[in-house]
Amino acid sequence: LLHDQHRRPEDERELAELIVTALNLEGVAPADIDPEAALFKTGLGLDSIEFVSRYPLQSIVVVLVWQWTPFMMLIMLAGLQSQPSEVLEAANVDGASAFGTFRQLTLPHLRPYMELGTLLGTIYLIQVFDQVAVMTGGGPDSTNIPYFVYQRSIGGGWEFGKASAYSIVVVVVSIVVATIALRVLSRLLRG
Repeated sequence: LLHDQHRRPEDERELAELIVTALNLEGVAPADIDPEAALFKTGLGLDSIEFVSRYPLQSIVVVLVWQWTPFMMLIMLAGLQSQPSEVLEAANVDGASAFGTFRQLTLPHLRPYMELGTLLGTIYLIQVFDQVAVMTGGGPDSTNIPYFVYQRSIGGGWEFGKASAYSIVVVVVSIVVATIALRVLSRLLRG
């Protein structure tokens, strides 16, 4: 934006406003501008809760669930859309309840899709690094194997032998989980 030859005066003004706002907010504590913290302080008479510092593992879990729920729901949606409507209509004609239809027909049909989602999620969880690094910096109760390897190697530990050994363990576990995931996926595609 700064080196754009076709920039307008409005663009320069917006950029200047952004820079001034960032510099002004640099010294303000997040609790001072957080609406939830203001609600706790003024509305309920409570102090603000800093969840990431008090509950680091739970905060990472919440972020991962928030990040991966849409993908897992797409897998479940694909499973629901692949269920033949004739089977559901036959169950309805036979007088099956909605819960019975779900328990006896839909849930068994969704089982391979749930297995696939679980295995893909597990593969991803083995490799989680960025949330731990950004949110907690590997603080207490939030260090996992990839972050531990980072700490032991280029993160300041300089113990490259141990870091390499841990990395090999992570790779082997990832290969085992990926093999299981591929078997489930091939079974899903065959069935």
